[in-house]
Amino acid sequence: MTEKKGFFGDIADSLNKEHWRAFGNEFIDSFRGDKWRKEVVSYLLVIVGSLLFAVGDVMFANPYRLAPGGTYGISNVLNSVFPWKISLYAACMDIPLLLIGTLILGPRFGVKTILSTFVILGGVWAIESLWGYNPVIHNGILSEEAMASIPDTIKGLIVYPVQDGHLPLYFIPDYFLNTLVAGLIYGVAIGVIFRAGATSGGSDIISMILNKYTKISLGTLVIIVDTCITLSTLIAFGELRLPFYSIMVIVIEGWMIDRIMALNFKKKPEMAA
Repeated sequence: MTEKKGFFGDIADSLNKEHWRAFGNEFIDSFRGDKWRKEVVSYLLVIVGSLLFAVGDVMFANPYRLAPGGTYGISNVLNSVFPWKISLYAACMDIPLLLIGTLILGPRFGVKTILSTFVILGGVWAIESLWGYNPVIHNGILSEEAMASIPDTIKGLIVYPVQDGHLPLYFIPDYFLNTLVAGLIYGVAIGVIFRAGATSGGSDIISMILNKYTKISLGTLVIIVDTCITLSTLIAFGELRLPFYSIMVIVIEGWMIDRIMALNFKKKPEMAA
Protein backbone atom coordinates (compact mmCIF):
# COMPACT_ATOMS: atom_id res chain seq x y z
CA MET A 1 0.00 0.00 0.00
CA THR A 2 1.12 3.53 -0.74
CA GLU A 3 1.63 5.53 2.42
CA LYS A 4 -0.26 8.81 2.54
CA LYS A 5 2.14 11.67 3.10
CA GLY A 6 -0.36 14.20 4.39
CA PHE A 7 -0.65 17.92 3.69
CA PHE A 8 2.93 18.97 4.53
CA GLY A 9 4.36 15.82 2.99
CA ASP A 10 2.62 16.69 -0.29
CA ILE A 11 4.08 20.21 -0.22
CA ALA A 12 7.58 18.82 0.39
CA ASP A 13 7.12 16.34 -2.46
CA SER A 14 5.95 19.07 -4.86
CA LEU A 15 9.12 21.06 -4.15
CA ASN A 16 11.35 18.08 -4.96
CA LYS A 17 13.80 18.96 -7.74
CA GLU A 18 13.45 15.59 -9.42
CA HIS A 19 9.70 16.10 -9.60
CA TRP A 20 10.12 19.36 -11.49
CA ARG A 21 12.98 18.03 -13.64
CA ALA A 22 10.74 15.22 -14.86
CA PHE A 23 7.98 17.73 -15.60
CA GLY A 24 10.42 19.91 -17.58
CA ASN A 25 11.68 16.94 -19.59
CA GLU A 26 8.12 15.90 -20.39
CA PHE A 27 7.30 19.44 -21.57
CA ILE A 28 10.38 19.55 -23.85
CA ASP A 29 9.65 16.08 -25.25
CA SER A 30 6.17 17.20 -26.28
CA PHE A 31 7.76 19.47 -28.95
CA ARG A 32 10.20 16.94 -30.36
CA GLY A 33 9.82 15.22 -33.71
CA ASP A 34 6.46 15.51 -35.42
CA LYS A 35 4.66 16.24 -32.16
CA TRP A 36 5.41 19.97 -32.26
CA ARG A 37 2.65 20.73 -34.81
CA LYS A 38 -0.02 19.10 -32.66
CA GLU A 39 1.33 20.84 -29.58
CA VAL A 40 1.32 24.28 -31.25
CA VAL A 41 -2.30 23.74 -32.34
CA SER A 42 -3.27 22.81 -28.78
CA TYR A 43 -1.70 26.02 -27.43
CA LEU A 44 -3.58 28.06 -30.05
CA LEU A 45 -6.81 26.33 -28.97
CA VAL A 46 -6.10 27.28 -25.35
CA ILE A 47 -5.69 30.93 -26.37
CA VAL A 48 -8.85 30.94 -28.52
CA GLY A 49 -10.92 29.20 -25.84
CA SER A 50 -9.63 31.51 -23.12
CA LEU A 51 -10.44 34.66 -25.10
CA LEU A 52 -13.92 33.29 -25.85
CA PHE A 53 -14.40 32.67 -22.12
CA ALA A 54 -13.51 36.32 -21.46
CA VAL A 55 -16.13 37.44 -24.01
CA GLY A 56 -18.81 35.30 -22.38
CA ASP A 57 -18.06 36.61 -18.91
CA VAL A 58 -17.77 40.35 -19.53
CA MET A 59 -20.30 40.81 -22.35
CA PHE A 60 -22.98 38.31 -21.36
CA ALA A 61 -22.76 37.08 -17.75
CA ASN A 62 -21.66 40.23 -15.94
CA PRO A 63 -24.24 42.73 -17.33
CA TYR A 64 -27.01 40.41 -16.08
CA ARG A 65 -25.30 39.84 -12.72
CA LEU A 66 -24.97 36.13 -13.39
CA ALA A 67 -22.42 34.04 -11.49
CA PRO A 68 -22.14 30.63 -13.21
CA GLY A 69 -19.54 29.29 -10.80
CA GLY A 70 -15.78 29.72 -10.69
CA THR A 71 -13.65 32.62 -9.57
CA TYR A 72 -15.16 34.75 -12.34
CA GLY A 73 -18.62 34.12 -10.90
CA ILE A 74 -17.39 35.53 -7.58
CA SER A 75 -15.67 38.39 -9.43
CA ASN A 76 -18.93 39.28 -11.23
CA VAL A 77 -20.75 39.54 -7.90
CA LEU A 78 -17.98 41.61 -6.30
CA ASN A 79 -17.77 43.84 -9.39
CA SER A 80 -21.48 44.66 -9.11
CA VAL A 81 -21.41 45.24 -5.33
CA PHE A 82 -18.00 46.94 -5.03
CA PRO A 83 -17.11 48.41 -8.45
CA TRP A 84 -13.59 47.26 -9.34
CA LYS A 85 -12.36 45.51 -12.46
CA ILE A 86 -13.41 41.86 -12.78
CA SER A 87 -9.89 40.98 -13.91
CA LEU A 88 -8.35 42.44 -10.75
CA TYR A 89 -10.75 40.52 -8.50
CA ALA A 90 -10.04 37.33 -10.47
CA ALA A 91 -6.27 37.88 -10.35
CA CYS A 92 -6.42 38.19 -6.56
CA MET A 93 -7.97 34.69 -6.49
CA ASP A 94 -6.52 32.85 -9.51
CA ILE A 95 -2.83 33.60 -8.98
CA PRO A 96 -2.77 32.52 -5.29
CA LEU A 97 -4.82 29.43 -6.22
CA LEU A 98 -2.27 28.51 -8.90
CA LEU A 99 0.56 28.82 -6.37
CA ILE A 100 -1.31 26.90 -3.66
CA GLY A 101 -2.41 24.24 -6.14
CA THR A 102 1.15 23.78 -7.40
CA LEU A 103 2.47 23.45 -3.83
CA ILE A 104 -0.13 20.86 -2.83
CA LEU A 105 -0.78 19.00 -6.09
CA GLY A 106 2.52 19.54 -7.86
CA PRO A 107 2.93 20.79 -11.45
CA ARG A 108 0.01 18.67 -12.66
CA PHE A 109 -1.81 21.65 -14.16
CA GLY A 110 0.89 22.09 -16.77
CA VAL A 111 1.87 25.10 -18.80
CA LYS A 112 -1.41 25.17 -20.73
CA THR A 113 -3.52 25.78 -17.62
CA ILE A 114 -1.19 28.57 -16.53
CA LEU A 115 -1.41 30.04 -20.04
CA SER A 116 -5.21 29.80 -19.98
CA THR A 117 -5.40 31.53 -16.60
CA PHE A 118 -3.38 34.52 -17.75
CA VAL A 119 -4.96 34.79 -21.22
CA ILE A 120 -8.41 34.91 -19.59
CA LEU A 121 -7.20 37.57 -17.16
CA GLY A 122 -5.74 39.63 -20.01
CA GLY A 123 -8.80 39.14 -22.20
CA VAL A 124 -11.23 40.16 -19.45
CA TRP A 125 -9.12 43.22 -18.61
CA ALA A 126 -8.99 44.31 -22.28
CA ILE A 127 -12.73 43.84 -22.88
CA GLU A 128 -13.87 45.59 -19.71
CA SER A 129 -11.42 48.44 -20.40
CA LEU A 130 -12.46 48.93 -24.04
CA TRP A 131 -16.07 47.70 -24.08
CA GLY A 132 -17.11 48.24 -20.48
CA TYR A 133 -19.92 46.13 -19.02
CA ASN A 134 -22.56 46.95 -21.60
CA PRO A 135 -24.88 44.06 -22.57
CA VAL A 136 -24.84 42.66 -26.09
CA ILE A 137 -28.36 41.23 -25.78
CA HIS A 138 -31.17 43.49 -24.57
CA ASN A 139 -34.59 44.81 -25.56
CA GLY A 140 -33.63 48.46 -25.60
CA ILE A 141 -31.54 51.07 -23.82
CA LEU A 142 -33.56 53.43 -21.62
CA SER A 143 -32.94 57.17 -21.43
CA GLU A 144 -33.25 59.18 -18.23
CA GLU A 145 -36.64 60.45 -19.43
CA ALA A 146 -37.88 56.89 -19.98
CA MET A 147 -36.55 55.86 -16.57
CA ALA A 148 -38.47 58.67 -14.90
CA SER A 149 -41.76 57.41 -16.38
CA ILE A 150 -41.35 53.86 -15.01
CA PRO A 151 -43.01 53.26 -11.61
CA ASP A 152 -40.54 52.46 -8.85
CA THR A 153 -42.49 49.31 -7.97
CA ILE A 154 -41.58 47.62 -11.27
CA LYS A 155 -38.37 49.44 -12.13
CA GLY A 156 -36.20 46.77 -10.55
CA LEU A 157 -38.00 44.00 -12.41
CA ILE A 158 -37.48 45.21 -15.96
CA VAL A 159 -34.29 47.30 -16.01
CA TYR A 160 -30.72 46.76 -14.96
CA PRO A 161 -28.14 49.47 -14.27
CA VAL A 162 -24.70 48.78 -15.70
CA GLN A 163 -21.75 51.03 -14.98
CA ASP A 164 -20.52 52.37 -18.30
CA GLY A 165 -17.48 54.28 -17.10
CA HIS A 166 -19.03 56.45 -14.40
CA LEU A 167 -22.49 56.78 -15.99
CA PRO A 168 -25.24 54.24 -15.26
CA LEU A 169 -26.66 52.54 -18.34
CA TYR A 170 -30.21 51.20 -18.03
CA PHE A 171 -31.52 48.49 -20.34
CA ILE A 172 -34.49 46.16 -20.65
CA PRO A 173 -33.08 42.64 -20.23
CA ASP A 174 -33.82 39.50 -22.21
CA TYR A 175 -32.86 36.90 -19.63
CA PHE A 176 -33.71 33.75 -21.55
CA LEU A 177 -31.86 34.60 -24.79
CA ASN A 178 -28.85 36.00 -22.91
CA THR A 179 -28.68 32.92 -20.67
CA LEU A 180 -28.83 30.62 -23.71
CA VAL A 181 -26.07 32.48 -25.57
CA ALA A 182 -23.90 32.83 -22.44
CA GLY A 183 -24.14 29.08 -21.75
CA LEU A 184 -23.21 28.22 -25.34
CA ILE A 185 -20.23 30.60 -25.32
CA TYR A 186 -18.97 29.30 -21.98
CA GLY A 187 -19.46 25.71 -23.15
CA VAL A 188 -17.56 26.17 -26.42
CA ALA A 189 -14.79 28.09 -24.62
CA ILE A 190 -14.23 25.55 -21.85
CA GLY A 191 -14.77 22.62 -24.22
CA VAL A 192 -12.01 23.92 -26.51
CA ILE A 193 -9.71 24.43 -23.51
CA PHE A 194 -10.42 20.88 -22.32
CA ARG A 195 -9.80 19.47 -25.81
CA ALA A 196 -6.40 21.16 -25.74
CA GLY A 197 -5.52 19.29 -22.52
CA ALA A 198 -5.85 22.21 -20.10
CA THR A 199 -8.28 23.62 -17.55
CA SER A 200 -9.21 27.22 -16.79
CA GLY A 201 -7.87 26.87 -13.24
CA GLY A 202 -9.72 28.95 -10.66
CA SER A 203 -12.20 27.16 -8.42
CA ASP A 204 -11.38 23.82 -10.08
CA ILE A 205 -8.14 23.90 -8.08
CA ILE A 206 -10.14 24.18 -4.85
CA SER A 207 -12.14 21.11 -5.87
CA MET A 208 -8.95 19.19 -6.74
CA ILE A 209 -7.39 19.99 -3.36
CA LEU A 210 -10.52 19.00 -1.44
CA ASN A 211 -10.76 15.82 -3.52
CA LYS A 212 -7.23 14.87 -2.51
CA TYR A 213 -7.97 15.00 1.23
CA THR A 214 -11.61 13.82 1.26
CA LYS A 215 -13.52 10.86 -0.11
CA ILE A 216 -15.85 13.12 -2.08
CA SER A 217 -15.64 12.74 -5.86
CA LEU A 218 -14.22 15.56 -7.96
CA GLY A 219 -17.49 15.98 -9.89
CA THR A 220 -19.48 16.32 -6.67
CA LEU A 221 -17.04 18.87 -5.30
CA VAL A 222 -17.21 20.95 -8.48
CA ILE A 223 -21.02 21.02 -8.20
CA ILE A 224 -20.84 22.00 -4.50
CA VAL A 225 -18.30 24.79 -5.06
CA ASP A 226 -20.08 26.22 -8.13
CA THR A 227 -23.50 26.03 -6.43
CA CYS A 228 -22.21 28.02 -3.46
CA ILE A 229 -20.84 30.64 -5.84
CA THR A 230 -24.12 30.72 -7.79
CA LEU A 231 -26.18 31.19 -4.62
CA SER A 232 -24.03 34.22 -3.73
CA THR A 233 -26.08 36.20 -6.29
CA LEU A 234 -29.18 35.67 -4.14
CA ILE A 235 -27.36 36.90 -1.04
CA ALA A 236 -25.80 39.88 -2.82
CA PHE A 237 -28.81 41.09 -4.82
CA GLY A 238 -31.81 39.44 -3.17
CA GLU A 239 -33.25 38.29 -6.51
CA LEU A 240 -34.31 34.65 -6.77
CA ARG A 241 -34.14 34.66 -10.57
CA LEU A 242 -30.36 35.27 -10.64
CA PRO A 243 -29.22 31.91 -9.18
CA PHE A 244 -31.79 30.12 -11.37
CA TYR A 245 -30.50 31.74 -14.55
CA SER A 246 -26.90 31.16 -13.41
CA ILE A 247 -27.66 27.46 -12.94
CA MET A 248 -29.23 27.41 -16.42
CA VAL A 249 -25.97 28.79 -17.81
CA ILE A 250 -24.06 25.97 -16.06
CA VAL A 251 -26.43 23.31 -17.45
CA ILE A 252 -26.20 24.64 -21.03
CA GLU A 253 -22.44 25.03 -20.63
CA GLY A 254 -22.08 21.41 -19.48
CA TRP A 255 -24.19 20.16 -22.40
CA MET A 256 -22.04 22.12 -24.86
CA ILE A 257 -18.79 20.88 -23.28
CA ASP A 258 -19.97 17.29 -23.79
CA ARG A 259 -20.71 18.03 -27.45
CA ILE A 260 -17.25 19.54 -27.97
CA MET A 261 -15.49 16.67 -26.20
CA ALA A 262 -17.42 14.13 -28.30
CA LEU A 263 -16.26 15.60 -31.61
CA ASN A 264 -13.98 13.31 -33.60
CA PHE A 265 -11.65 15.11 -35.99
CA LYS A 266 -9.76 12.00 -37.08
CA LYS A 267 -10.30 10.99 -40.68
CA LYS A 268 -12.24 7.76 -41.02
CA PRO A 269 -10.46 5.13 -43.14
CA GLU A 270 -11.99 4.66 -46.55
CA MET A 271 -13.81 1.39 -47.17
CA ALA A 272 -12.20 -0.90 -49.68
CA ALA A 273 -14.15 -1.25 -52.92
